[in-house]
Amino acid sequence: MTEAFIGAPAEPVGAAAPGQERHAILPHWGMVLLCFAAASGYYALLLNTGSSGFFKPIPHGLAFNSMLLHLLDGRFDIDPVAIGFEGYVRDGVTYSYFGVFPALLRVIFLPLPDFAAIDFTRLSCLVAVCLMALFKIFSAFAVWRRAGTPQASILLSLLVAAILMSGPQIQFLRPSIFQEVVMWAGAFSAAFVFLVLLGWTRENGFTPGLLVALALTAGLCLLTRVSTALGLYLAFGFLWLGLCWREVRRPAGMSPWPRLTALSLPLAILVAFAAVAALINYERWGNPLVFVDLTLSIAALEYPDRLVRLHEYGAFNLIRLGFGLVYYFLPIWVLRDGTGQLLWSEFQHRTVDVELPPSSFFFSDPLLIGLAAYGITRLFRRPAVVNRGLLGLVIGGLAVPALLMLTAIAMNFRYRMEFYPLFELCAFVGFASLIASPTPRPRITFGIAAVAGIITAHAVWVVSALSPFGPAEMVMGSLGILDFYRSQFH
Repeated sequence: MTEAFIGAPAEPVGAAAPGQERHAILPHWGMVLLCFAAASGYYALLLNTGSSGFFKPIPHGLAFNSMLLHLLDGRFDIDPVAIGFEGYVRDGVTYSYFGVFPALLRVIFLPLPDFAAIDFTRLSCLVAVCLMALFKIFSAFAVWRRAGTPQASILLSLLVAAILMSGPQIQFLRPSIFQEVVMWAGAFSAAFVFLVLLGWTRENGFTPGLLVALALTAGLCLLTRVSTALGLYLAFGFLWLGLCWREVRRPAGMSPWPRLTALSLPLAILVAFAAVAALINYERWGNPLVFVDLTLSIAALEYPDRLVRLHEYGAFNLIRLGFGLVYYFLPIWVLRDGTGQLLWSEFQHRTVDVELPPSSFFFSDPLLIGLAAYGITRLFRRPAVVNRGLLGLVIGGLAVPALLMLTAIAMNFRYRMEFYPLFELCAFVGFASLIASPTPRPRITFGIAAVAGIITAHAVWVVSALSPFGPAEMVMGSLGILDFYRSQFH
C-alpha cells in the first residue's frame, strides 16, 4: 500500500513554488559534491594525523575483527588479547559490550589473507563520518527546498560549510573503537533526522515506505549503540502512535484499518531488530534485557572505586544531573579550588567517572545551538506550524539519550554525540523558520556563528586528540588544566 496518506501536511512548510525550488537548488549540487569530496579527504587526513599509516594498529583496533570471526563461528565472545582492558569476563569467557554492526561491516574484507591482523578502524570511522555529513547536507537541502527562496541561498551555503567543517564531523575524528561506534551511531541518527525532515516537509508526509526506512535506521543503530538507538526507537514509537491516533480520528465513513495495517510493517521491523539484540544479550550476559553487566568489567580491577559508585548510585541517577549540565555545557569542573583539588572533586569521587577534555556545546557549536533555540521557540509558539505535534513527539524521543548522559555514571567527551540528534532536528526546524521568515535574515550573525563553529570545532579536535583516556583527575595529576595541555604539546 503506497498511497501517500500518513501524516500528510496541510500545506508546504515554506512558500517556494515547485518550479522555483528546482531552479534554486540544482545549480548548487555540483559545488556541494565537490566540497563534500574535499571534506572527505580532509577527514581522512585528520584521522591519520600522527600515524605512519592509515591501517596501522591502534589500541584495541582488532577487536571488531575478532568479534566478526567469532560470530561466524556462532560464538558471541571475543579474543581477550584483542579487547584487552575493555573486556568483560563472565564464567571465564571474555565479552565486549560493543554492538555487532561495526564487526559485520568488516565482512567485505574477509577474503584478505591477513584479515585478522589488519586494523580497519580509521576506514570505518571515515565512512561513518562521511555518511553523517552527507545526511546532514541532505537535511539542509530538504528543508530549504520547501521553506527557502533563492535569496536565502547564502544561508544554505553557510550551513553546508558549517556541516562539513565543524561539529561532530570534526571534533570526533580521533581513531579508536570508541569513536568508531559513536560515529556510526551518529551516522544512523543523522539519517533518522533526515527521514523525519522528509516526512515533515513533503506534501505526502510520512508514507509507509518512509516509516520502513526510519525503522531500519533505528534497528541498525540498535546493533551499534544502545543509548543512541533508545532515542531513535522512542522517537519512532511516539511518531508511530501519533500517526495511528491521526488515522483513528479520521472522519466517519473512512475506515482506518487499511492504513493502520500499513503501519504494522515498520513496527515488525523494530521488533525483529530488538529480538536480534535480545539474542546477543542473552548469549553475552545470560539475560536478554541486559546490554552490559558493568560488574564484570576488567577495568574495575584497576579502578575498584567504579564498582562502589555503581553499587551506591547505579548506572543512571538524577543526583548527577546538575554536574552533568556543568560537564557538557559549562566545564568549570576542570578548575581547582584553594586546596588544589578539582571543583566538586568529592562529588566526582563519590558518584561519577569523568574524562577529559573539557568542552561546551556553546563553545563548540554556536550556530547549531542558536538555530536549535530558535527552532524550539518557533515550534512551540506558532500553532500554525505544519505537523507540530508529530515533530514534538520525535523531539521528545530524541531528548531521552541526552537526559541519560546527564545522569550517567561516566561522562566522556564522545558521549556528546548523544545530544546531536536532538539539537540538529531542532536546528533544522529553526533553519526552516529562519529562511521562510519575511523579516530580513541575519546573514552576518549567521556567518559569524558558522565561522566561529569551524574554528572552535578544530580547537576541540586538538585538545581531544591530546587528551588521554582515563579518569581526568588521575590523568592530570597535580597540574592545572592549562599546564596539563602545555605538557601534552611537548
